[in-house]
Amino acid sequence: MAATHSQMSFLYHRMTESMGEEAAELLLDQLPPGGWDQMSTKSDLVELRGGIKGDFADLKTDFADLKTDFADLKGDFADLKTEMADLKSLVVTGFAEAAVERAKIIKGQARQLYMMVSAMALFSLSTWVAIYIAFASG
Repeated sequence: MAATHSQMSFLYHRMTESMGEEAAELLLDQLPPGGWDQMSTKSDLVELRGGIKGDFADLKTDFADLKTDFADLKGDFADLKTEMADLKSLVVTGFAEAAVERAKIIKGQARQLYMMVSAMALFSLSTWVAIYIAFASG
C-alpha cells in the first residue's frame, strides 16, 4: 500500500529530528515515487516475457500465412497472364480469319460487278450495232 502524502510528511519530519535534514532527504529520495506496490517483480517480468513470446509466435505464424497467401496470388497472376495470352492469340486469330473472309466476299462482289458491267457493255454494244445496221440498211 502506497503511503499518503501526510504519512510521508510525518516520516520526513521524524527522520529529520533523529537523523538530520540531509540524511532524511537522501533516505526518502531512495523510495520509489509511486510506492513499493507499483514496482515490477521478477515474476511480473517473466509473465510479461511469456506474453511477448506468445505474441511473437502468433506474429510469426501470421507472417508465414501471409507468405503462403502471396505465393498463391503469384500463382493466380501467372495463370491469369497465361489466360490473357491465350485470349489475345484467339482474338488475333479471329481477326485474321475475319480479314480473309472479308477478302473472299469482296473478291466475289468484284467478280459480280465485273460480270454486270460486262453484260451492260455487251448489251450497249449490241444495241448500237443493231441501230447502226438498221440505219445503214435503210
